[in-house]
Amino acid sequence: MPRKRLTTEKDIPKDKQLFRCWVEVRELRTGSVRELPLIGVRKIYIPRNKNDAGRPDEDVLELKDGSETREAKNLDDLAAQLRQRYPDEAYERRLFSLRDREAEKRQADAMEGLMQIIAEAVVEDLLCESATPAPRTQSP
Repeated sequence: MPRKRLTTEKDIPKDKQLFRCWVEVRELRTGSVRELPLIGVRKIYIPRNKNDAGRPDEDVLELKDGSETREAKNLDDLAAQLRQRYPDEAYERRLFSLRDREAEKRQADAMEGLMQIIAEAVVEDLLCESATPAPRTQSP
């Protein structure tokens, strides 16, 4: 039975919606504009062995600025870094976000494909288990 597709904004919960974010930097003297892509990243600590102490996950913002990547803990931290790199007297900085419905569709398709693979593997395992006879035990 096919699953219902989430197609409208009301169907997708706010916390599941995907957005494309960027910072626009405009040089006041020349009017030239640069778009710097911004992404949110969750850093997960993977212990090297079982005696390693666990560390909490860390959420950071990464801004691609040409060949370098700026990392910030939050928007205030990012704004301070951008203010240093692009001073108020010479630049205007603006943050933009746009709902990315294509990314939402790609994610939904990927999840549906993953569920299909898992379901097929479970069915195959069940069929293999039912095809092999259970080991006999001797009664005393």
